[in-house]
Amino acid sequence: CGTAYGCFLALGAYQDLRANLPEPSGLAECLRLLKTPDGTWANERGLRRGSTNASAAAATILRNLGVPVERGVGEWLLAQAHAQGGFLAVPKAPLPDLLSTATALHALAGLQMSFEPVKEACLDFIDTLWTNEGGFHGHWSDEHVDSEYTFYGLLALGHLSL
Repeated sequence: CGTAYGCFLALGAYQDLRANLPEPSGLAECLRLLKTPDGTWANERGLRRGSTNASAAAATILRNLGVPVERGVGEWLLAQAHAQGGFLAVPKAPLPDLLSTATALHALAGLQMSFEPVKEACLDFIDTLWTNEGGFHGHWSDEHVDSEYTFYGLLALGHLSL
């Protein structure tokens, strides 16, 4: 058993190579072991509560494997939206971040769940992280711009533009 993120990377690598995943049931089993009592996923076994990024990864993987994802997962992801825009990494996190925002929006789009009620706030949040240096900060207290957060900013904007 690995992490939900590791499973996501493995699936993506096989897809990028246009190769068949040798044992898709192994990914599904790994995710089963990472499922938390609240019906979401964590990146470690035995945790009581899931996280936005692990749950978004798990929902995306399961959808790609043709395994049904309970509607409650999408509802839980939507509930992680911060009042001032963006998504929280875990419930009650102090502030939203761009990684959680991008992964939540990506998973919700894949699950065909509307995020229209949070769209404008998310656009405003992302705008606060943009810098005229040509990149994005990861969150409001992040002083650095890097390519990873720029990717997340562009992924989030892509989903919000539809």
